[in-house]
Amino acid sequence: MDPTEIYARIENLVKEYPELAEIVEMPNKTNGYRRQAQAILGTMQNTAVVVTSRDWGHEGGNAISIELKKASAAGAPLSVGTSGNKIIVTLATDAAGNAKSTAKEVVDLLNAEASDLVSATTYRGNTGNGIVEPAISNLSDNLKAPATVSRDPFTVKAIRIGKNRDGTKPGVLGYSQEHAREWVTPLVSVETAERLLRNYSHDKETKKLVDNLDIFIIPSMNPDGGHYSFYDFNSQRKNMTNHCSPHQSDNGYRNSWGVDLNRNHDVGSAFDGYVGASTTNCLSGTYAGPSEHSEPESRNLVWLTDENPNIRFAMNIHSYGGYFMWSPGAYTPERETLPRPSAGEEAYYWQASDHILKEIKKHRGTVILPSRTGPIPDVLYSAAGNSADHLWYEKGIYAWNFEVGADLWNKETKRWELVGFQPPFEEGHEEAMEFSNGLLGLIDVAYQYSKDKKAPKSSITPNGGRHEDKVKVSFKTSEPATIYYTLDGSRPTFDSQKLQLSGTREGPETLTFEKTTTLNWFSVDASKNVENRYEPGNNKKYNSKTFFIK
Repeated sequence: MDPTEIYARIENLVKEYPELAEIVEMPNKTNGYRRQAQAILGTMQNTAVVVTSRDWGHEGGNAISIELKKASAAGAPLSVGTSGNKIIVTLATDAAGNAKSTAKEVVDLLNAEASDLVSATTYRGNTGNGIVEPAISNLSDNLKAPATVSRDPFTVKAIRIGKNRDGTKPGVLGYSQEHAREWVTPLVSVETAERLLRNYSHDKETKKLVDNLDIFIIPSMNPDGGHYSFYDFNSQRKNMTNHCSPHQSDNGYRNSWGVDLNRNHDVGSAFDGYVGASTTNCLSGTYAGPSEHSEPESRNLVWLTDENPNIRFAMNIHSYGGYFMWSPGAYTPERETLPRPSAGEEAYYWQASDHILKEIKKHRGTVILPSRTGPIPDVLYSAAGNSADHLWYEKGIYAWNFEVGADLWNKETKRWELVGFQPPFEEGHEEAMEFSNGLLGLIDVAYQYSKDKKAPKSSITPNGGRHEDKVKVSFKTSEPATIYYTLDGSRPTFDSQKLQLSGTREGPETLTFEKTTTLNWFSVDASKNVENRYEPGNNKKYNSKTFFIK
């Protein structure tokens, strides 16, 4: 879907259902679907002059022309003149009347005499010692989109859906297209919004969700990159901000500029030494930008969750490959990950994921493989500075990542086939339908969270008492719940140790006691229900068992 159509569809949906939906406009405008108007004059690298307009193409840069011509007389000096938007460079000549100006000399004079219109550089930083030949060029931004597509900075928009959109209901967020080339992902978001609004009046399950939740859906986090991918370079991954030096800013590099928005966040970032992004190569597909949250697009996500602290769940919708993942999302070169969720938090991730994946399967039987389900580093790779890690570690939001577009089985060739970032419409439609099921599954998880008032229960094995030798103690809970415990006889609080996982993709750890120990503990589920109505600091309704070791 053309990104412009996505925004039009958002606005039409909100007009149709004003009592249930509104548009949230985020404050940080993106950088605009536009490129500087440029021209390269010269064929050999050391004779080339790269000229870049000061104004963006649609704001006047495309109207600039430049002519390099040889002086008519012998022994003439190099000179630059301007007439409106036309720049004329008269090349110096030697005693025999031959042009003698080098590319570096032309660059220096353009920057001195025509800096109000253009800037100039040698080709990719070479010495520019070659003799420039006469040439004429009109600067162009080379954009292919029709004039109806704005080149101005876009305002990223979200649809906010709910009967009560005042922050009093638990919030859930779905956001798509951080990576521009992932065309199916906005369809998942818009399809989900369509279902919630159109089915509200006649489907009790939909009404239940809309009445009890505050739902935020962002169809495109990267509208500028989306437009560029749709019209100019379909493999565009990043946004449209060019942080490269002038020597890397000629049009030959134009498809490699930009920042990977899913590497621009501040938790487990490449700036902190985590793997999976570049901080130095502006042309890298995973360039993290000049600093954390340098990009308006990533700051928009931060702003939305800052302004709406009721958001407790999120889904970052990507493609392709059929993955379903959660934090931690990054590790160091020594493969040390960000802190793993506690055993109870991990159990909740798995329980909620099981429900979501079953909803995906209902549409056409698509199964997300167990090997592609789990924490990001366990099933894919380290993604330093990804947005889900910011949401989980900074905001405490249960945050997942879809990778829509699972491999398809070809019955004729008896092989699995990749679907790609831009599958045919028929396949893209099916992916949108099944993963919209999944996003609604997450919204249902949020609903169950909002209605859960039942406190968890926990038990241990063995149950205290006297033991001849050291003892290993294991915990069991009635539902996914985090265990907080102390071993020194003190009252457990929310600052006490949490029961952790025993290892990667394993269950809860066991505690080993080699001397007499008093274990005090309580459990808390994902909905913040505390076992036995215990109030740390105010009562003594925690669990306590003593192990006497001879």
